[in-house]
Amino acid sequence: MEKEINLLQFNELIDKNNSAFLCGNGFSINFDSDFGNVFNRLYDSHKEVIYNSKYEIKSNKLFTQKCKENYLNVIEYLHHISESKFYKIFDDAVIFAESIRNNKKLIEELWEKKKLNMLVFGFSQVDILTSICDVGRTEGTRYVNIEHWTILVYFYFRIKEINPEYYNFPKNNSFISVVKRGGKSKIILMKDIHEDVIFNGFTIYLRMLFSTAIFANGKALDFSKLNRLCNLELPRIKLFLEKFKALISLNYDHIIENIVDQKVEHLHGQYKKEIIEYVYNQSFSLRYYDGYVSFSDILIGDYFVFKSFLPVVNNHSRNSVNKKVPHFSDKLDSLIRDNKINTIVLFGLNIDNDYHVLRNIMLGLFSANVVNPRIIYCYYRSTERIQFEKQHTAVITFSKEASTYAENIELCFIKTQDILKDYFEKKKN
Repeated sequence: MEKEINLLQFNELIDKNNSAFLCGNGFSINFDSDFGNVFNRLYDSHKEVIYNSKYEIKSNKLFTQKCKENYLNVIEYLHHISESKFYKIFDDAVIFAESIRNNKKLIEELWEKKKLNMLVFGFSQVDILTSICDVGRTEGTRYVNIEHWTILVYFYFRIKEINPEYYNFPKNNSFISVVKRGGKSKIILMKDIHEDVIFNGFTIYLRMLFSTAIFANGKALDFSKLNRLCNLELPRIKLFLEKFKALISLNYDHIIENIVDQKVEHLHGQYKKEIIEYVYNQSFSLRYYDGYVSFSDILIGDYFVFKSFLPVVNNHSRNSVNKKVPHFSDKLDSLIRDNKINTIVLFGLNIDNDYHVLRNIMLGLFSANVVNPRIIYCYYRSTERIQFEKQHTAVITFSKEASTYAENIELCFIKTQDILKDYFEKKKN
């Protein structure tokens, strides 16, 4: 059952139920413009990575050598790159993506040889590839979801595996050149495609780059640096957030923690000061003032490798140095069960790369035997609502009992602007 609700109905539902607030980047951009302008700041972040980042490995000799060699090859290759050539890498990435999508025979062979994966709700690596092509050409490279870029490294190595005579990689393509440079090490650890992707120096670099850009020169932690606070009614925002029994974030920043004195669950990891952590034997950090900030447990990148495969591999690692990161679904299940949540508000969530969030919410409510469950989706544009409705239907591919339950979860929609106007924005005199 679906319905549009107004602000009065929204407040009543939140107040009369055990509600959880789950937010994505659409929450943080209200506090600072940099959180919505990540791509345009990548070159500045690149310089931060070159001069202020710290990448460490704690593992056996071969693992350490492979990671360091590949990463340092990329750092050396990009060390003195100009801004125009830096951004050309992403333009060339779109060209590479189009060369794959436009070759139907290549896509067919990748499927035939089981080099691609179709999720149970009909989503595959090809869908991410298609998004890169469509957005890159119609809106521009800067509007491509930054978490999508890593999938092209996966495609590069899959194509190399099958080595088709009828396909040629684009010539003089700077994206492909950096991927090649990041795979110079001859050491083989597990003879698996994921090794080629995860340990590629360019992939490691991209994770460091994107995490540094989103950190936004400390704005992710230092509330006083945020440039839109003068436009916000902080007491009202605090009042709004305190309505919820559970606060859940897919963001890595600490904005919510700086507003309310309440625990916030970061399902995709978070920035931490003065703590060095290792995830899959690797530590990512950035010098910050006289210390450093760690972002080793941040899940950033495409779903197939970095939000699905890598967390599982890390938790099965026998290396005691690794931080054991609870699985996304386990954390969400516990939050729903322990807080007896029956209503979940999704705010500022981009469903394009977070379909697993919606599936796990449905399963979490089902597992907890929640009666009269409800999901409230806040949308800014009508296209976001349409896309969410489409994904909502697509992800319901559970057992008969669970699917029937999910289909009967009440689905409500409210315009994000209504909430912003009432709780976030300062009233004009």
